[in-house]
Amino acid sequence: MRRLISLATLALVTAALAAACRQYLPSNRYLQLRESPSVAETSTADARTRFNHAHHHAVFQKAGVTCLECHRFDLLIEASKEDMARELSNRALYPGSVTCHFCHKGAATRLPEAPHECTTCHGNLNAIKPLDHEVAWLKVHANAAAGNPERCETCHRQSFCIECHQRRDTIQTRVHDRNFRSFHSVEARANPMQCGSCHREDFCIRCHQQGNVGLDP
Repeated sequence: MRRLISLATLALVTAALAAACRQYLPSNRYLQLRESPSVAETSTADARTRFNHAHHHAVFQKAGVTCLECHRFDLLIEASKEDMARELSNRALYPGSVTCHFCHKGAATRLPEAPHECTTCHGNLNAIKPLDHEVAWLKVHANAAAGNPERCETCHRQSFCIECHQRRDTIQTRVHDRNFRSFHSVEARANPMQCGSCHREDFCIRCHQQGNVGLDP
């Protein structure tokens, strides 16, 4: 019993010390907990609003595409409020991304001449960011870009890559502040999950081994 009380007391003291120490750590964007993405960041509504029937009319007419191939008119919604019924019916008529991608994604589509670049319709690229971009992408993207540059160009223009590479050696920074190496250990201990957003654990280990820093003799 005494042992349990001692362990509980030790845990409370440790938590109190951690909270107290946190107040003395530098406050900046790297020490913030990873926030859940907002609805705006994950929404693809911008692509839906960019669709223009007048622009597609001639293309659909030439390919023999009818309204019924994209829209289901039997999904009209009935509600006591007319405005609500109209809004819900419009949403039900929306064909969804699968229908758009059938023409705009990949070479083996019904309309292979349709543009395949994601930026043709999507302005919010955060909502369609590939899963492999989440962790350590800055470190491995060079090999991926060399192996399949066409995949990168579906979302990024070449000017995006050139601009980023040209800024690497200038006074401007994209991620870490200048002299970050001198105080990164404090931020890494305070919020290791933030480091994990871009770096794998072996990245840290390899760097410390090469510099002979923090290793047992």
